[in-house]
Amino acid sequence: MWHIRPKHEVVDVSTVYTGAPTWFSIKLHHSEKFTKLPDIKYIGGEVCYVDYVDIHEFSVHELDAIMLDLSYPDPRMIELTDESPVIYYHFRIPNGDFQFGLRNLGNDQDVINLSKYIAHNKLIEVYTEHGKTNLLTYFISPNAKGKVVIEELP
Repeated sequence: MWHIRPKHEVVDVSTVYTGAPTWFSIKLHHSEKFTKLPDIKYIGGEVCYVDYVDIHEFSVHELDAIMLDLSYPDPRMIELTDESPVIYYHFRIPNGDFQFGLRNLGNDQDVINLSKYIAHNKLIEVYTEHGKTNLLTYFISPNAKGKVVIEELP
């Protein structure tokens, strides 16, 4: 079961998770948003650490529960409006930047994508946006090949 670390407590996650290949910690950035392209930054907000997360039990619903534990409103209990508390989750590929290293974290396939990094990275950064997202990660097709074909037309 995950645990929100008390503020000012320091934990060496590489030591704590020795022998636990599926466990990791989350550095959770919350209560702010990303700037728009081309120079993406996460402005303001707060940071907390969530320890003892097991990737085998982890899901987006666990992130929702963590946010509830941090006193955010439950989006499932509030009627959807323009002001509803929809939360977008993103994780950053370890050692990645904001331009190309951010990935959405909104469904089971995204969690599977995240799981590829757990064996060698015991601290994963997760960022939240509330209400709307300024990133394109949720709108890019997962099947996109990233190739451009230029054809000469007669």
